[in-house]
Amino acid sequence: MLDLFPLSVRNIEIEGSPMVEFMMEAITNIQPTSLQSLILRDCSSAISFLGGRLPASLKTLNIDGLKKLEFPMQHKHDILEELSISNSCDSLSSIPLVTFPNLNSLEINCANMEPLLVSGSHSFNSLSDFEIFNCPNFESFSREGLLAPNLTRLEVSHCDKLKSLPDQMSRLLPKVEFLSISDCLKIESFPEGGMPPNLRTIRIENCEKLLSGLAWPSMHMLTSLYVTGPCDGIKSFPKEHLLPPSLKTLRLYYFSSLETLDCKGFVHLASLQELHIYDCQKLENMSGERLPDSLIKLSINSCPLLQKQCHMKHSQIWPKISHIRGIMVDNRWIL
Repeated sequence: MLDLFPLSVRNIEIEGSPMVEFMMEAITNIQPTSLQSLILRDCSSAISFLGGRLPASLKTLNIDGLKKLEFPMQHKHDILEELSISNSCDSLSSIPLVTFPNLNSLEINCANMEPLLVSGSHSFNSLSDFEIFNCPNFESFSREGLLAPNLTRLEVSHCDKLKSLPDQMSRLLPKVEFLSISDCLKIESFPEGGMPPNLRTIRIENCEKLLSGLAWPSMHMLTSLYVTGPCDGIKSFPKEHLLPPSLKTLRLYYFSSLETLDCKGFVHLASLQELHIYDCQKLENMSGERLPDSLIKLSINSCPLLQKQCHMKHSQIWPKISHIRGIMVDNRWIL
């Protein structure tokens, strides 16, 4: 069958042990020179790339469910632009990023991944999108710092041992616009050295220590914040002066134990226009002063206790929100 393999093939997507094994054999023996995109899924066999090299013309590599794949790390792969390793390569414990100097998209999901390795002050000028998730042994970003001057999106999730984000983000990652941190329970604070000056949106999910902090570093560029529970230990949110004063939109989701919205934590948010609260089953109270005058929309959904208070125009709740032009409760406008 190998003699029928087209040398001019540009894209290959294959799934299942027998077919993936055959495809790896074909690539090894025929070495197609036009192959640009390779997607391999769900193979339980032990396989590897011949000579520790990817096909020379390859620009996109997506690997999913190949736990016994020996990933080639011995040589540089200058052409590769997109790399995704998901639920694969159990023998891979670190990635020297210098092996892929021209990546613009990197996605890593490897159970045994520990550190990222960066050589000296090497700059990854092409990298724009970086996601690392489901890496329970991933402990840290490079000590030398991750210099990616054109990175715009950084997502980190389900990294149980990770204690901090990359240092010096303001200087090393100046163009990051979107930052997502999810289920990283040991992260207690944002890193020192300032946040990226172009950062506009942060999503934080189930990071109780980070949300329980006393204050975050200056983020006067931030306009949108998405905060998700469950965060079982948080009964009141937010703490005073915790949130960036430049916020225009704040969304709170799925806090399992949240009982009180602390309005003192909103006083300094003079630019806040929209506040959305969703599925906080125990939320019933609002303490402190009224919400900011800048608010033009308050949306409360799947929060039965607080919704009841709003409908009743409770004396402890209504004075804090009645000045808002648009109030939506359970997807119905009440003001």
